[in-house]
Amino acid sequence: MSPFWQPELIFAGATVFILGGGPSLRGFDFSRLAGRRVIAVNEAIKHYPAADLLYFWDDPWFRANEALVLARHGLTATGSRAAAMQEPRLCYIQLDARAPLQRSAQAVRKGRSSGHTAVALAVACGAARAVLLGYDMRPVDGRSHFHDSYAMRDPDRMSGEWLPAFDGWDAEALAVGCEIVNATPGSALTEFPMVDLDAELA
Repeated sequence: MSPFWQPELIFAGATVFILGGGPSLRGFDFSRLAGRRVIAVNEAIKHYPAADLLYFWDDPWFRANEALVLARHGLTATGSRAAAMQEPRLCYIQLDARAPLQRSAQAVRKGRSSGHTAVALAVACGAARAVLLGYDMRPVDGRSHFHDSYAMRDPDRMSGEWLPAFDGWDAEALAVGCEIVNATPGSALTEFPMVDLDAELA
């Protein structure tokens, strides 16, 4: 079995864009991120394969996308024990829901979703600023994702489980030197300051 990978400060002092799966990314021109530091979560890697870091958690997603994952030259981090046992090249991170948000942490804060955990991973990897894209946390036009790979997520789970799980993350991240902002238009996630994506990319 792969030993745990302790996140390295690969984003030290940098602005990092984190690509979630929300419906606001439908039709987005991912080429606008060229030259930026990027973390892609799950399916987002198919739309922006140049991402510095791929993060996934779900075993079924890995089984369906194993060839894509293993063909990558960039870093791929996972909280999946089964995937790490199968493929030792993966960066297997230790997840702990009680761990603080911190730099180069032995254990990374476990969120309520892959996108949630990816935010903690950005902090652990030294990001000075994390810009959230596709973090709608609500259905848009009957969709919960910008792609068609997942079924519609339960809106009550988003509002009742995923959103409250972010409470306190803004202050905790700022305390260790990471500013998290949300560039997702119309997002229900208000824990972090809302920003304009065009301004962030200018």
